[in-house]
Amino acid sequence: MYNFGKSSLSKLETTHPDIQLILQTLIKVYDFSILEGARSDTRQMQLYNEGKSHLDGVTKKSKHQPVDVYDEDNMFIGKLSYAVDIMPWKKDTNAFSGSRFDDARFYFMMGLVRAISIDLLNKGLINHKVRFGLDWDSDDVFSDSNFHDLPHFELIEV
Repeated sequence: MYNFGKSSLSKLETTHPDIQLILQTLIKVYDFSILEGARSDTRQMQLYNEGKSHLDGVTKKSKHQPVDVYDEDNMFIGKLSYAVDIMPWKKDTNAFSGSRFDDARFYFMMGLVRAISIDLLNKGLINHKVRFGLDWDSDDVFSDSNFHDLPHFELIEV
C-alpha cells in the first residue's frame, strides 16, 4: 500500500469528495502524485497562454477552478475543484519523457481510475462519472481527440 506525500495531500483537499474517494482508493494499489487540484483564475489563464489548456478560465471555465460544493443535506463543504491532474510515480523515472512507454503508464493508471470510479458509482459511494483528458468524448477511442491531457480527469454528471 502506498501513501500520499504532504504536497499531494494538500492538493487532494482542494478537490470534490468524489475525486478524493477515487484517489484514496487508487493510492492503495498504485503509486502516483497529485499535480494539481483546484487552480486559480490566474493559473488557468497561464496554462491557456502556454497552450496547455483550451480553456482560458474567464470566458471558458475549467473544472479545476473551484466552485461551491454542498453535501447531500445541502450543507456547504467548501470551494472545490471538479478536476484533478495526477501522474504515475516511480523513483528515477520521468512520466513526461514523451516515450510511448511512459505515456502507457498514464493510460494504465487512468484505466485503474476508471475501474475504481465505476465500482464506487455502482456501490452508491460517489455521485459522478469521470471523463479523461485521454478520451474527452468517453468513447474508448483515443485517436479521435485533438488535445491529449494525459494527467487529467474530471467529474461529470451521471
